[in-house]
Amino acid sequence: MSASPHGNDGHGPETDVPQQPQPPEAVEAPSRLRIRDQIGARSRLIAVVLSVSLLYIIIDIFVHGPLTRLDVKIEAWDGQTAIPQLDSAAWAYDKMGQRSVLVPILLVVAGVFARRHRTWRPVVLAAMSFLVLNVVVGAMKILIGRSETETGSPDVLNGGVIFPSGHSSNMVLTGGVIIYLFLRYAENPPLRRIGALWAVLTTLTCLTSLYIGSHWLTDLIGGALVGGLLLQSVILFDIATADVRYTRPWWWRRTVALLPFLETNRDGVDAVAVPGRRLGSVVEDVPEVGAAAAAPDLRSTHAE
Repeated sequence: MSASPHGNDGHGPETDVPQQPQPPEAVEAPSRLRIRDQIGARSRLIAVVLSVSLLYIIIDIFVHGPLTRLDVKIEAWDGQTAIPQLDSAAWAYDKMGQRSVLVPILLVVAGVFARRHRTWRPVVLAAMSFLVLNVVVGAMKILIGRSETETGSPDVLNGGVIFPSGHSSNMVLTGGVIIYLFLRYAENPPLRRIGALWAVLTTLTCLTSLYIGSHWLTDLIGGALVGGLLLQSVILFDIATADVRYTRPWWWRRTVALLPFLETNRDGVDAVAVPGRRLGSVVEDVPEVGAAAAAPDLRSTHAE
């Protein structure tokens, strides 16, 4: 008995079994999955710590705890009277924490990464973060209803809209998203320098609010905690949807309007080299490639 010409012990031709597509990160850089898992675990831990801290702040202002009593003592200091030379600069810098300043900065950074990596994901994350921030902070301001500092009373449920501080939450969320986008899309990003710079800007924003008396101290702490908590939510959302194209059924994908903007198959440049020509830098869109069809059985053409 002669050996099979196909070298498979006479059991017929070997066929390639179609396999499910894998995320680009799993094919090109397996270490990225581990890093992403580490970031996700750290973000969940940070989110728990921030949630507990924010809950403590809210309870404290409702029961007039030690932090609220500290609010009253700090507010008794009139910074504009004590240091009048800083008044003009303080009112000018106070605009730094406003959305009209921070949103354009964040969108520019997101837009640069979106163009460089040919994906809408950075812009979607940036826009979504501020949209959620406005809803959450606005709802908390209305529900808690804390009195303004001009009244001299830190009471809640009085119809005020001062807690949490929008300035501190805007600063923390904007700086955090910018750092995360650099971590996500830039090579060798200067994270420490960016983090240090934004920490200084955020601290100055809080000190400015205390100087001009626009917020209680706990308003600013609460706003920073809300901004940090929403930042962790954005990071966890990005991680959860990074491989959404590969991990969700077709019916789920079609029900999510933002899914086309969250696809990750365009995070890298789809380039095809053209050797021996002058078009070596031409970039072409590469369509999704499926599994090759099985080769036909050639044994039927030969006599046994």
